[in-house]
Amino acid sequence: MGQKELKNVIFKIEGGICSIALNRPKRLNALNYPLLMEIIDILETHFKDKSIRVFTLEGNYHAFSSGDDLKSMGPEGVKFKPLEDGSKLPHHKVIRLIREIQKPFIALLQGYCLGAGFELALACDFRLAADNLKIGDQRINRAHCVMSGASWLLPRLIGFARATDIILTGRLLDANEALSIGLVNKVYPALEFKVKSEEFIQSIANLPTKCLGYDKNMLNFSQYNKLFPSLTHEFKLYCKNIATYDFGEGMKSFQQKREPKFKGK
Repeated sequence: MGQKELKNVIFKIEGGICSIALNRPKRLNALNYPLLMEIIDILETHFKDKSIRVFTLEGNYHAFSSGDDLKSMGPEGVKFKPLEDGSKLPHHKVIRLIREIQKPFIALLQGYCLGAGFELALACDFRLAADNLKIGDQRINRAHCVMSGASWLLPRLIGFARATDIILTGRLLDANEALSIGLVNKVYPALEFKVKSEEFIQSIANLPTKCLGYDKNMLNFSQYNKLFPSLTHEFKLYCKNIATYDFGEGMKSFQQKREPKFKGK
């Protein structure tokens, strides 16, 4: 596998799907330095793994993540420190990797999704929610600012006014409100969440995921560039996409009036 032994994360690759589960259930999967470094190790190891069609990120047991483990950030705990690539926090490196890897990332959200865990979910391309979800950022109630992308990601997902309301009040949203404002993409009953989310994941994995990666790259680029540079960038990646197997399969299946069978390459 190429990475160190994992103690805080459950990880597997099966059927083209790379599954990463935060595995600190007794702490509601609270984030600490070792856990984040394990995610970084996984993502760096498999950054260009052509066998992977989709990445998923979830929490083990009844919560996605309660946010940062404050006990590990105090004088007696493990302090976060800058990484060699210049990232100020390991959170930042994880979010950068999620956005830079040209594969779809799907966050599977059950129970609590709070604080820094909330920010990890925001970085993903899709967010699927169980109907028991409680999502938001309560750090303001302890005089903690956001620090891992919420100020940039959240307004782009749901608009400036709604993002301001969530970040500055510290209130939590339930699954239905999160769906109504576009914060999550789907809501499923908790008892059906595993089955329904697996169906969604598979539906994405069956798509031309190489092409999805180019589209994701274009969307990222457009967030900080104007129209004309974005048009140039789009066309550059479009030309790369023409050379893929899936582009040819898409054209061939259209001409033959059949369903395409994409390979993600």
